[in-house]
Amino acid sequence: MGHNTTARIHADLWDRKQGKSLTCPDCNGELIVVQLDPIEDWNNPFQSYNSVLECINCPFHTKATSFTILGSVDDFNVDMVRINGWSPSGSRVVSEYEHIIDYNLLKELKTNNELVEFLIVDNHVIQVID
Repeated sequence: MGHNTTARIHADLWDRKQGKSLTCPDCNGELIVVQLDPIEDWNNPFQSYNSVLECINCPFHTKATSFTILGSVDDFNVDMVRINGWSPSGSRVVSEYEHIIDYNLLKELKTNNELVEFLIVDNHVIQVID
């Protein structure tokens, strides 16, 4: 699979307008994230992992990069979320990402100033782990 094809598939995975975020482009099944080997990246304050998005129903899979951030919602809109967080070394970090998280959940997290873990895949917040 070429780079442009992979980029197009990944862009489709984050497209909430079609209501198919994290669904398999081949069979519409559910995709899961499997973290593999850690990536040495001194520019990233978080431990990144080579990861795979794979379908639970068919052989579809694609490579990705993933990591988690422990933090709280600083601000958000329909497309972006800003997270006040801490790196694994304890450094304070403010990060902004595109997201596919439910707007009402983000509103609740911001209102309660709740500390949660965010799963980021290819620079998109895809899940809140509480």
